[in-house]
Amino acid sequence: TFIDNHDTGSTQRHWPFPDDKVLVGYAYTITHPGIPSIFWDHVFDWGEHHRNQIGELLKARRQSGIPVDAPVKIMCADADLYLAEIGNPPTLRVALGPRHSGDPGGDYWQKGPSGNQYRVWVHRKPDEPKPEVPKPEAPKPAPAPKAQEGKAKASPALPNVSVDGKLLTTDSMKAMAKNDLSDVRTKLDTVASAAKAIEATK
Repeated sequence: TFIDNHDTGSTQRHWPFPDDKVLVGYAYTITHPGIPSIFWDHVFDWGEHHRNQIGELLKARRQSGIPVDAPVKIMCADADLYLAEIGNPPTLRVALGPRHSGDPGGDYWQKGPSGNQYRVWVHRKPDEPKPEVPKPEAPKPAPAPKAQEGKAKASPALPNVSVDGKLLTTDSMKAMAKNDLSDVRTKLDTVASAAKAIEATK
């Protein structure tokens, strides 16, 4: 769909589209089904205002995402007002003509491009939820220092015990031969067993 072309329009001016309705024409072709074509002259020769308005209409079409075969629901088609919603569900709403159509209520629509005798609304998309930012983890406490290895363990304290008239100490047992230590342990075991038996009779 197009408003004008180089074969009949431009400087030839054969059956030209009304100059004061060019943006109204683009408001219709760009927002409706089909593949809209933009005339070179209207973008590059008609000034910055026309170029910006056509650019805003193209932005609204891209934002709405309507396909080339989108359905159209015509809500009004009078001599002074054309009102339609495009898409299923509708994502574009267009009002053309000198009669004011009023703003649609609710949060479904947001205002889009507008100009002399045309107004466009675009479906307001719901805000996307913001991704949750993970909270920084609390620093882990430093591990307690380990005890230094290699130090000799303290010897357990011994009670005053004598065997064969000799007081047993840690140092005296370290000086004994293995056989002597075994003999001492046997005697002490015998004493312990006897003490246990006597304790049981008490």
